[in-house]
Amino acid sequence: MTRLVLAVDGGNSKTDVALVDPAGTLLSWVRGPGCALDVPAVAALIARLADAAAASAGVALADAHAACYLAGVDVPWQASARREALASLGVFGSVEVGNDAWALLRLGASSEAPAVGVVCGAGLKGVARSGSVAWEFPSLGWQTGDLSGAGDFLARETVRVAARAEDGRGPSTPLREAVCSALGVPSVHAVGERLLAGSLTEEALGVLVPVVLDQAVAGDPVAAGVVGELAAEVAAMARAARRTLGGEGPWTLVLGGGLFADPAGRLLSAVRKAAPELEREFALAVVDAPPVAGAALLGLDRTGAAAGVETVRRAFLTRSPSDVIDLR
Repeated sequence: MTRLVLAVDGGNSKTDVALVDPAGTLLSWVRGPGCALDVPAVAALIARLADAAAASAGVALADAHAACYLAGVDVPWQASARREALASLGVFGSVEVGNDAWALLRLGASSEAPAVGVVCGAGLKGVARSGSVAWEFPSLGWQTGDLSGAGDFLARETVRVAARAEDGRGPSTPLREAVCSALGVPSVHAVGERLLAGSLTEEALGVLVPVVLDQAVAGDPVAAGVVGELAAEVAAMARAARRTLGGEGPWTLVLGGGLFADPAGRLLSAVRKAAPELEREFALAVVDAPPVAGAALLGLDRTGAAAGVETVRRAFLTRSPSDVIDLR
């Protein structure tokens, strides 16, 4: 019996669910809200989106394999809890759960190739595999040695260096005026007060990410230092993962997430500047298809289907979610 694959890419802001047949044909694709939720709510969200995808395609899910790759699944017990919750619903034939960085890695490198994948969105996550051995950074925060995300890190650091410029503890930078303009505040000091009072959220600081990237490109050394720190961390993660796994090359470094999807390539340029020897160690691959395509490929791998990467990639590049579902 041929098995359908239900591919799930669950991020903080949106969840994509797609149905793919064993030949790699995209049958349906729906989008709902993010899955930064507790375990029962994540399972319920995926089930409702899966039902919508199945209805759109006119198929049943009873024997489908659900390949669920989700943000916030960073340690084994998080994956197990979500897998058990989804399996207990009795909706799918089988379920696999992992971090969404694995979908990125599969999309950018063949399943046999030694490769590292680094996702730079709001958060920052790195995974790697060599042969049958898979490994990932826990990415739990400062307590596991991490920067405070990728986009989140850039936004917070932009406020920090701008505040230091304002009160004289740090060097002058045009980021001071840029922060005030972008956030509509009279001073950088006011940002801290409004965050404390709750009238400004940390999520709202995301508008500062393109600001610091632009200022770095324009030549501001303070902005370049902020962006360069993130770029150096991307290179450090790739090299550390390769050393950990060992094995012969050639190795591929797959880069993805919102910051690497930037058409201007600002973070990619910063990585090349921060680690000019990196491309001697890795072939760089920046993915251009949505991560849900990588989840589909992983599901097809698990079910033994023979669909090719390009077939699946083209299917998602030439389509967009036909249904955007508000489940509030």
